[in-house]
Amino acid sequence: MTGAHHSRENLWTLYSPYLVANGQAFAQDIGSALQPTRGWQAQLLLTLPFYDGGVRTGERRVRDAQEAEARAQLEAALRDVATEVRTAFEVVQQQDRSLTAAREGARLARRAAELADLAYRAGATTNLEVIDAERRARDAETQAALAEDASRQARLDLLLATGRFP
Repeated sequence: MTGAHHSRENLWTLYSPYLVANGQAFAQDIGSALQPTRGWQAQLLLTLPFYDGGVRTGERRVRDAQEAEARAQLEAALRDVATEVRTAFEVVQQQDRSLTAAREGARLARRAAELADLAYRAGATTNLEVIDAERRARDAETQAALAEDASRQARLDLLLATGRFP
C-alpha cells in the first residue's frame, strides 16, 4: 500500500514544468560558410504543461484507484491472517483435548492390562485375555504418542500463523 500511496502523493510532478537538455555532435565531408565540417549543437527545452487533454486527471484517477485497491488488499490480507490465527488457536485447543483423552485412555488401558495379568495369575482367565489387554494398552499408548505429535504440530502451525516461527 505504501507504494501506491507514494505514487499518489507524487502526482504533483505531472503538473510541474520540466527542463530537457539535448546535445548532439556532427561531422560532414563537405562544409560551407554556414555549415562547418565538424561541430556540436545543444538545446535546452523548458516545458510548461497548460493543457493535456485530461491525461493528468486520468492519471490522478488511476493512482487513486490503485491506492484504494492496495488498501482493500491489505485489509483482506489482515482479515485472512486473523482468521488463520483464530483457526490455528482452535486447532491447538482441540488437539490438547484429544491429547488429554488419549493419555487418559492409555492410563486406563495399562490399568486394564495390569488387572488382566492379576486375574491370569489368580487363575480366573487365560493368557489370551492378558495378551489382548497388553495389545490394547500398546495401541492406546501409540494413540497417545500420535495425539502428542498432533498437538505439537498444531502449536507449530499457530506459531507460524502468528509469525513467531522463523
